Amino acid sequence: MRLGFVISIGLSLLLCCVRGYGQSFDYKENSAYVFNFIKYISWPAKKSEITVGVVGKSPIEGELREVVSRKKNSSFNLIIKNIEPAESRSVDVVIVSEKANAYLKEINDLTRNLPILIISEKGNQSRLGACISFFMDDENNFKTEYQLSMHNCRARGLTVGEQILNNAILTR
Repeated sequence: MRLGFVISIGLSLLLCCVRGYGQSFDYKENSAYVFNFIKYISWPAKKSEITVGVVGKSPIEGELREVVSRKKNSSFNLIIKNIEPAESRSVDVVIVSEKANAYLKEINDLTRNLPILIISEKGNQSRLGACISFFMDDENNFKTEYQLSMHNCRARGLTVGEQILNNAILTR
């Protein structure tokens, strides 16, 4: 009886570890999301070239370069580069990697009221200034979802298209 209990606990722990292991972002999918965010967000001044700065190390940087290489007929040129938080004022979009999330508040403070779209790879970051936050929806088979703060977008002078709004989970 006791051995059966120990085995069932062990199997339960193993299943939790396996389930937890599969909970990582699909960066290919996230890069397609980012490309569409850029496509369907309007900046106060029309832009033919948009610079994306990635803070920290993230696979999204390489994946976004792949997306851009396939989208040659886009209505805008996309420049992607890795940046330090202090350089966030010089780009149009800042993607804050999950590992660099500690810099999010600093980036928000540096870019306050500037038309810069801030995207976080960590959920529930609107209170720190993120306009969009990616997260894994554990109630929907760990599907990648995104939260949108219309408040933060408006404060930055960004207009969000319905294509983004209709698929977002809205936050303050």
